[in-house]
Amino acid sequence: MINQLMDGRFQVGQMIGGGAIGCVYAGVDTLTSEKVAIKELREELVASMPELVERFRREGELLVRLNHPNIVKILATVEEEQHHYIIMEYVGGGSLADLIQREPEIPIERVLSVCVELADALSRAHHLDILHRDIKPGNILLAEDGTPRLTDFGLARLSGAEALTTSGSILGTFPYLSPEACSNQKLDQRSDIWSFGIILYEMLTGELPFRGETPFEIIWSIKNQSLPDPRLLREGIPDALVELIRKMLMKDREARIPSARLVGGDLEMIRKRTKKIHTDPVGNVIPQSGLSSKFSPPSPHQKIRVIIVDDHAVVRQGLQTFINLQDDMEVIGEAENGLEGVELTRQLQPNIVLLDLVMPKLDGVEATKQIAACSPNTKVLILTSFGEDEKVFPALKAGAHGYLLKDIHPNDLVSSIRETFEGKAQLHPDIIKKLMSAVSMQETKAPSIQAESVDSRASSPTNENLTAREQEVLQMIGKGFTNREIAEKLVISETTVKTHVSHLLGKLGVEDRTQAAIWAVKHGLVEED
Repeated sequence: MINQLMDGRFQVGQMIGGGAIGCVYAGVDTLTSEKVAIKELREELVASMPELVERFRREGELLVRLNHPNIVKILATVEEEQHHYIIMEYVGGGSLADLIQREPEIPIERVLSVCVELADALSRAHHLDILHRDIKPGNILLAEDGTPRLTDFGLARLSGAEALTTSGSILGTFPYLSPEACSNQKLDQRSDIWSFGIILYEMLTGELPFRGETPFEIIWSIKNQSLPDPRLLREGIPDALVELIRKMLMKDREARIPSARLVGGDLEMIRKRTKKIHTDPVGNVIPQSGLSSKFSPPSPHQKIRVIIVDDHAVVRQGLQTFINLQDDMEVIGEAENGLEGVELTRQLQPNIVLLDLVMPKLDGVEATKQIAACSPNTKVLILTSFGEDEKVFPALKAGAHGYLLKDIHPNDLVSSIRETFEGKAQLHPDIIKKLMSAVSMQETKAPSIQAESVDSRASSPTNENLTAREQEVLQMIGKGFTNREIAEKLVISETTVKTHVSHLLGKLGVEDRTQAAIWAVKHGLVEED
């Protein structure tokens, strides 16, 4: 292969990369003396997996159409004696994955500069109805001047085109898969936007937001875990950038920011505002108005203060040991029953109470009510062995901020404590299913429940009233209807439904359908049977 002259023009050099499907070689265009990259489909796959040949050909065709300065350029496609090649421009600055590995905290200005250009490249692809479907740092090359090139369109697909994969297969790289890709749903450009959001998060923090040791654990995390606040991992991230990441990583794709062009516009605005940051006389960076962070993660001297309330000493000891190993939290007290737990909370005013449900003297539901009364800023996180409806719904209505089962992994538990501290609702996956099922069961009870819920909301200073139509949409969301199905049922346009969903989530102050269901429970839209 090395020194071979291909198509009478391209001389093959050393291998510079490769994967399961193909190898990439450095090369030279003998007509221009310019460096090129030569991608070869592995010979052993040609006979055994003919669909890969078609995918390889399609990648070449798509790259021809995608003429954009931030998408790797194709120079030629070559087929010689059952060998298949794509000749592309040579991009010599390594990959974004290499950069993230070298610099876990890339300067924010550079993050914004790279991502503005990536958003433009993705906008071009989506404008041509091309979905990439495998956006990840390894598929983003960097030129020697630092500008990015989106590459590897081997899994890309024209919207509406016939699939080249078997039914039920999951394509892409697990940590960057969207929730809908994890569920084998039909994908659209919002799936690429999710993957882009993961990259943006990783460039800022050096960490993936959803992780696991196995593909199953990663998929579970993507579908169920709340998005960790990147400011817990890095100071100085502008609020507007955190909010954009949140919009890109909405698990409900109907609520996700819908286009790469809008993402690019937000990034450009943030970049312009970030450039206005100046320094004071002693060199401290002072953000301009609107860029300062509202969230201050606990410093080493301001840890998350936790009280454990459980009638089993061995449980309390195990929880205390693991929590105290964390740098950002500490156990400041323990209680063996609900009555002691309430009194201890009254005295110490902790940030979080980990509360069992079934205990002597005072059960967890009543303890939650009394804690809310005596320590309004304390958040109650139920940790119990009981997941029955008669336990879940009263606890949430009493004011619990989350409901977890004791089979939770310790790492997930401390993550849930952090996210509860930030004000994000935490639910065990089995509890989520119960909530969503309960919402759907209430459709026939809607008129009487709505009347009750209006009264409960009226007394709440933190939530705006929902309109009757928004209440209908909320119940249909809980039943799992898509925007199109809601539109057909209510005889309104899909655009109107999207507006209702956006307003609904905004009024409730929640990110997705699951958190909307929790809100419904607490405010009377859902009743346990």
